[in-house]
Amino acid sequence: MLLAILAAWPVNGASTTEYADAQYRFTFRFPADWQRQEVPTPGEGGEVRLAARSPARATFVLAIVTPFGPAITREEFERRPDRHALVEELIRRTLGQIYAKMSRDLSASRLVVDETQRRASDVGIAFSIRTTHTTPEGATTVDGTHVVPFGEPYIITLMVVERAAGGTSTETETRRRLLDSLRVKEP
Repeated sequence: MLLAILAAWPVNGASTTEYADAQYRFTFRFPADWQRQEVPTPGEGGEVRLAARSPARATFVLAIVTPFGPAITREEFERRPDRHALVEELIRRTLGQIYAKMSRDLSASRLVVDETQRRASDVGIAFSIRTTHTTPEGATTVDGTHVVPFGEPYIITLMVVERAAGGTSTETETRRRLLDSLRVKEP
């Protein structure tokens, strides 16, 4: 599966850059022409490990690590009869901690959760969230892929923020591939 994603990754011949975070053991790919931005100091939404912006439009990618304890092992998760409810609780906490902060940062007057979805993962509890924020500039889409690595007290968030939501089919495909490129390595 990974090879199929990487082989098809460059859209319209665009090359990509890989970001690798050795401390938190994750990688992802983003378009090579996106410019890295200064990262803010860690705050309530977590520590931004990378911020990059599309040169063509107001689209950003953020890699964020947020304390999210207590840690849960794979064995503990698999033994839980309420593991589906646990994932739903993690989604609710992520919306409250990360997406609500992003909404405030965007000066949004409204946040709408468009979709939440559990994702398959061998290394942690994974899910995705898609939201739309009503901002002074218009609708802003915030899409994220999230992984709580087994045995770790934090969540890894890969988030794409698209001002003036919509975009072309190529931009939508780039966003999807970027979010799908997140890989978390086992310890």
